[in-house]
Amino acid sequence: MDTVVAEIEQRLEGYDDHVEVAVLGCAVNGIGEASHADFGITGAKNEGLIFAHGKPLRKVPQERLVDELFVEIDRSLKIGRTEFDQGKSAEGAAWLERIEEENAGELTPERIAKLEAEAVRAENGEVELPQAKKLRLDEAASPTEGRRFTRA
Repeated sequence: MDTVVAEIEQRLEGYDDHVEVAVLGCAVNGIGEASHADFGITGAKNEGLIFAHGKPLRKVPQERLVDELFVEIDRSLKIGRTEFDQGKSAEGAAWLERIEEENAGELTPERIAKLEAEAVRAENGEVELPQAKKLRLDEAASPTEGRRFTRA
């Protein structure tokens, strides 16, 4: 990872525009942990994923990951925005999901973030998720009745 980070840093020095790039070794955590970055890369099993603004751009062979990252950065800077090809994005998302399923026993930050996002969507009425429904407690049945507090 150190050599990849060093190469990316060196190549970014040639840009006048500020570009924030996240480099993560864990594909499962990658996008969620670096959704604030303009671009990012993550990899697993000789493949890698380029993502932008928390969304998959495309899957690439690991040995081409850095070069293809800069193809995407250059394209984005040239047209003034990041374009997502729906098919390539979907392929990247499917690859990420497959990697996540292989690590299904782990409650990773990415998985927690995904569950939290689904819960927010459910609260906003966007998606119906049984596990996201909140249990409303009966205050009178609580052993702490009348002793609850709120923060201002």
